[in-house]
Amino acid sequence: MRNWLIYEPPGGARPTLDGAEGFVTLREGFSKRAFVFAPFWLAFRRCWLALAIYVAAEVALAIAAWAFGLRGGSSFTLALLPNLAVGFEAAWLRARSLERRGFTLAGSVVAREREEAELAFFQDWLAGAAPTAAPRGASGAPFRPPVSGVLGLFPEPGAAR
Repeated sequence: MRNWLIYEPPGGARPTLDGAEGFVTLREGFSKRAFVFAPFWLAFRRCWLALAIYVAAEVALAIAAWAFGLRGGSSFTLALLPNLAVGFEAAWLRARSLERRGFTLAGSVVAREREEAELAFFQDWLAGAAPTAAPRGASGAPFRPPVSGVLGLFPEPGAAR
């Protein structure tokens, strides 16, 4: 089973089948296409900032390989590191790109295939009860436990037992 993120287009959508056309479905996990074709994938998905960082990382790694005198397989392996990062972070990069363009996270669905995920989401969405993402704190920041002087389960010195 995979986790699928459903993004609603800017301005919202009417709860009709025509309104469902603008939604974008993203699969979380490693992307083989993004790994193999990283610069083209980033450009096609309009992740311009990530593409600039990718090019800068490739240039920096090429300079480092030249400076350390790496040849053959070692320099090739070093050059694949940015591709590996893009492959692992492809869904996150695309989600941030969609959010910058005004899309909002409408829900998250666990399913085997894209069609199954869209069917589960849109059945609830058309009924008026779209699944939502996990709620965050009132400030929108992730939950952080209170800081105390205790490490693990050890009691504080001098505390009542």
